[in-house]
Amino acid sequence: MLNTLPFFYDKDCRNNIIIKLNDDEAKHAIKSLRLRKEDRIIITNGKGQIFEGIIIDDNIKNVTIQIIDEREITKPKYNLHIAIAILHQAERFEWFIEKAVEIGISEITPLITQRTEKKSIKIERLQKVAISALKQSRQSYLPKINNPMLFNDFMHSLKLLNNVNKAIAACIGTNINIKNWLKENKTTNAYIILIGPEGDFSDYEINEAINNNFVPINLGNSVLRSETAGVFVCSLFRNKFI
Repeated sequence: MLNTLPFFYDKDCRNNIIIKLNDDEAKHAIKSLRLRKEDRIIITNGKGQIFEGIIIDDNIKNVTIQIIDEREITKPKYNLHIAIAILHQAERFEWFIEKAVEIGISEITPLITQRTEKKSIKIERLQKVAISALKQSRQSYLPKINNPMLFNDFMHSLKLLNNVNKAIAACIGTNINIKNWLKENKTTNAYIILIGPEGDFSDYEINEAINNNFVPINLGNSVLRSETAGVFVCSLFRNKFI
């Protein structure tokens, strides 16, 4: 296949069919890259499939592609779900999304905690950031980005969830370093990590997480910004499993 950055197509796709790029991807192909009829492109659907196609119509309002080749990409060896408090500055949260997708992550939940200052976030904007990072890093699996959830609601949503390793990154004295925690024998490669807001989780939230079988962990001696902590966690998992 071509060694170029892929375009994104989120609908079902397979060999020998004809697809139409959405407006953003069409503009990028025709206006920015100046691609024309019979040029070849790479497409990802964010579900582990990579396709090669030929442009058969370069009208910017109707950019259509004939799929001529497809390839399945092996799923990552781990499933990492980070639930991270919404940050006061939206661009910092977007930076976390971008870098987490580039490094590798399966699912992201924006959390509303007791110390969260900003209670909402634009999910559509985060999804666009994630897609851009997916294409830039040539990743094949687009992570699921959930709607914001209250901390207690998130805890409740996990009640029936079994066979997953759970940890909360908190600045308390009696916790285990994440590297040591990852070295412990695990029965599954599915993980949920909680990362708090500026000012950390409240004592109530830490205790509630522990009561729901979350292991309190630390990320080392340095106090990291929330978005930096999230990226650090993604990096540790990538180094462990890849």
